[in-house]
Amino acid sequence: MNKKGKAILIGAEDEENLAIRYLAAILKCEGHEVRIISCSRYNDFSQVLLKVKSWNPNMVVVSMAFQSMAFMFLAIIQQIKKIKPKIHITVVGHFPTFEYQKLLENEHIDSLIRFEGEKPIAMLMDGLMNGKDLSDIPNMIYKNYEEKRVIENHLKPEFPDLDGLPFPLRYKKPQIRLGEKFATLVTSRGCFYSKCLYCCIGAFHAPKRGIKYAIRTPENVAKEMAHLYHHQGVKLFQFHDDNFLLPSKKKSLKRVDLLKKSLKDRGVDLEKIAILIKTRPDSLHEDVVKSLVEMGTVGVFLGIENASEIGLKALARGSNLDEIYDSLELLDKYPISMTFNLLIFHPKANLVEINDNIYFINKNLDKAFDFGRAEIVAGSPLEKLVRRKGLLRGEWPQWDYTIEDQGVEKMFRINSLTFYRENSPYPDLSHHLIALSYRAQLLKRFYPGGMSRKLANETLDIIKKSNAFTLEKLLKIYKITADNEIDGEINLLYNEMEKFYLNLNKKAEKLSDKMLRFQIVEQKFQNNGLVGYFQNSQILSKIFRI
Repeated sequence: MNKKGKAILIGAEDEENLAIRYLAAILKCEGHEVRIISCSRYNDFSQVLLKVKSWNPNMVVVSMAFQSMAFMFLAIIQQIKKIKPKIHITVVGHFPTFEYQKLLENEHIDSLIRFEGEKPIAMLMDGLMNGKDLSDIPNMIYKNYEEKRVIENHLKPEFPDLDGLPFPLRYKKPQIRLGEKFATLVTSRGCFYSKCLYCCIGAFHAPKRGIKYAIRTPENVAKEMAHLYHHQGVKLFQFHDDNFLLPSKKKSLKRVDLLKKSLKDRGVDLEKIAILIKTRPDSLHEDVVKSLVEMGTVGVFLGIENASEIGLKALARGSNLDEIYDSLELLDKYPISMTFNLLIFHPKANLVEINDNIYFINKNLDKAFDFGRAEIVAGSPLEKLVRRKGLLRGEWPQWDYTIEDQGVEKMFRINSLTFYRENSPYPDLSHHLIALSYRAQLLKRFYPGGMSRKLANETLDIIKKSNAFTLEKLLKIYKITADNEIDGEINLLYNEMEKFYLNLNKKAEKLSDKMLRFQIVEQKFQNNGLVGYFQNSQILSKIFRI
């Protein structure tokens, strides 16, 4: 009889990390004991090491999906080996898939799994526990210490049967996001487009034959959602698919309609759930949006990425401005909060393109957004481009690059010293406003009435103020790019920005607190059959400071 073992899985977990939780579910189904430990910052090291020391696992799995955290993960791996030198440590994820040679130079890493990991991780655990040959495990590279060499096993370039996978291992109690019980899900893997310059998804799935994405059936997705809804009380579902919708609008509509039906068949009240998705502008049309709203969708992170025809082509987005503006006009007709990101800086960016993006921001001051540069992700076409053109700067794995246009390069560096200076309050505020935008729409769905509308209006006011100020400072940076002596101007600009964004951050935090008080009180009134009573009372509004 095969022996069973103990495995600890480590990864960044500000919300449930589905990558390691799918692997944990596979190991648990195989009869192994499993523990998941969050490690999102250096302060988490003590709890990781304490668990490793006390529980004495046979294997530690480290998810290195986030390239920016690579040095932190290498540091915790070193410390684990220091206290338990005989533990087998394997690393998994997008980053190890492409940077396996460099990572395996690290003396503390015993093996590495590339691409899809469910089957390999189960086979590795079985092999370690029962002394089996590891050379047959697909997608794995490991160190053979007896032969003193690294062995690269065969690749198995195929998606697993997504419906056949066990649901990811969850916390016993759901997390709270936007004031509601919350869960993340994925309904697919890969991307039907897979060509964007800055994305490694296409490269990750390139070895696979045929189409570069796989989907779960709506019935299987509904089964997982219904379990979370009935057993954990989850009301807010966020889908982390790179594209929630399909390339065919007809197929998208059919899929969403089937998901709605399957949820209803499983006793999920669509009026009592809310959904957040990501999608491309060219995936939307009227019937699909209408069906999404009926299913409970309150938020769409729209993949605009650049609001210039020049920029869209440079980033290989495969969409155009007409599709972007059409999708915005369409979403504005429905009770959906739309947010977006703009990659206005990239290797080929020019000042005409920057102008187009600034114009777009000005046209959409009522929408929460973020902006920045297309960053190098291991394996992405962007990495290959900057290497080929000799633009690559910095050290592995936190690369930097030079933008070809000197004016845009200078503007980006000023941007880095202002909006994105270390400890700048802007990044936190932009993310906070995106969350507030979704939350305001969620409140209007779950708790319709005067108070929820008031909170939504307060949210819109903060978003507009932030965006107007951001636009003003972007124009200021654009202007001083032509100057020679700008150090003093940069510091003056940053001080002004820091003061404004810190103040607005405080207002956003107060609004979040007010929303939470509203949700707690309104839920209690609703649970007691007093729908609308709280929102119609000015006295209660003053008591609870709404």
